[in-house]
Amino acid sequence: MNSQQLTAATQSFYDRAVAAAAVGAWECNLANETLSWTDGVYDLFGLKRSSGIYRNAILDLYEERSRREMNQLRSKAISTGQGFALDCRIKAANGDKRWMRLIVGVGHEHGRPIRIFGSKQDVTAEKGLWTETASLVRTIGSTNLAARRSFTDALRQFRHERDREPERFALAIFEIDRFATLVENYGRPAGEDVIRNFGERLRRLFPDALAIDQTGPGAFALLLRMPGDKGYLASMLSGTRKLLCRPMPRGNHVIDFTLSIGAALLTPEGYREQNEIFTEAEAALQIAGMAGGDCVRVFDGPVATVSRAALAG
Repeated sequence: MNSQQLTAATQSFYDRAVAAAAVGAWECNLANETLSWTDGVYDLFGLKRSSGIYRNAILDLYEERSRREMNQLRSKAISTGQGFALDCRIKAANGDKRWMRLIVGVGHEHGRPIRIFGSKQDVTAEKGLWTETASLVRTIGSTNLAARRSFTDALRQFRHERDREPERFALAIFEIDRFATLVENYGRPAGEDVIRNFGERLRRLFPDALAIDQTGPGAFALLLRMPGDKGYLASMLSGTRKLLCRPMPRGNHVIDFTLSIGAALLTPEGYREQNEIFTEAEAALQIAGMAGGDCVRVFDGPVATVSRAALAG
């Protein structure tokens, strides 16, 4: 299976993931724990619209781990005033198991928290997209086995050094969009110059990277320590992408290009097979391509953003 076949095989999953899903706004009055929902939240939980809703009963629809994580983050948000986002597993009233993306903000009055609010969105299809794409990527005979091996060896060696505290690592794959067309328009020497300059930019921006290597035509991979979570990684890469995409002057021409980035995060709590992080980064890059390129995707991150209207409460 080549890249074009992979895109064709996963396109239907992508289309379902970005299609309109149940999404709605909610609010909880902290004084008496009363809930207010829009219709989309009722639909997500499989409840009759405008029916009575009680927080303790709704909590029973969360799977235990998600309920525990949500309650911990909820308490922290109320005490600090800082909102959060969390993907939760729920069991709807009709028995359907679903993934729900919970977005939480905190409202204050006279400096005191009086409500929490935000949006809830059904992201079950999106979760299926990530899983299915990673599964298909695993079946591809990679043309970059040597690059994979060098990166996973570097990660293995670094992780197993003595007296080193567990850390987060990130692997990102940077791919110049439509690189073959760039070479066709400007010539092979120009393409080689773009690759050389792009590699230099990458090394200047990430001088402390554990590994940087070209992994294919117009593509590089990067392995680095990561102090933050998936949101931090996505934000950092989005800023980096803008710097890497600056036009490159060459003779009488200025070569413009766009860039797609797929990344995956490896945390101390979730260490898995070494090759898995590469597979997940490749899957994220594939999803970035299906989104039209010129974007960043972190594995198991949101395919589409939640509307600001939903967050307005």
